[in-house]
Amino acid sequence: MKTLSKMRAPKKSWLKRFLIIFLPAIVTFGFNCLVYFITKFLILPERFIYPDMAIDRLIPFIPQFVIIYYLSFAQWVNYYIQASLGDLKRCDRYFSADILAKIICFFIFIIWPIAMRWPVLPENGNIWTKILAFTYGVDSPARAFPSLHCFYSWIAFRYSLESEPANRRWISVLQLLFSLAVFATTMLIKQHYFIDVIGGIALAEICLQIAGHTGLPELFGRLMDKLNRVLSL
Repeated sequence: MKTLSKMRAPKKSWLKRFLIIFLPAIVTFGFNCLVYFITKFLILPERFIYPDMAIDRLIPFIPQFVIIYYLSFAQWVNYYIQASLGDLKRCDRYFSADILAKIICFFIFIIWPIAMRWPVLPENGNIWTKILAFTYGVDSPARAFPSLHCFYSWIAFRYSLESEPANRRWISVLQLLFSLAVFATTMLIKQHYFIDVIGGIALAEICLQIAGHTGLPELFGRLMDKLNRVLSL
């Protein structure tokens, strides 16, 4: 198996090796942040779309689940680390699929700005509602579809399922269970609708399939190699 550390980070100083190995993850996550924050200022509130589905009205509001919402970030970080240290071709395929997904999201966020109707939180609530109030305060009710939280949790599970050997398949089972908890959490704390969850999972699968049947991974790999040369790494 050809790993990133062997192919793109030959014998160099530890700092350069670190930058070379994690440069694809840094670029991919940076592109995600760029799309997410640019669209925040491009979507006007008067264009917000609030879908009204019966299934969403049946889902209760349970602010305690906000802890899982934040724990999911650790799952994402682990995915980025594992992909960066793992098989080179698999890394390029997943990260190119990631970037493709954010390009698609950019247009969906602009053209179809699904937004949440957040519940009114008590001013003197408990720790959970205070954390949730902070979450609502730094976020935007728009850009709900597709759910990027669900996208990342699903793609982290998919990477684990594909990369873990048979004797470590239990890790993939844990990834799946945690991802399912994340899906439920996004709806229980009223950050996403049911359709957003489905959209996030579908987006991950579609982009992985496109990346697996096109030259996107090779293009991504060449771009990373060129960026390494530009940065004199």
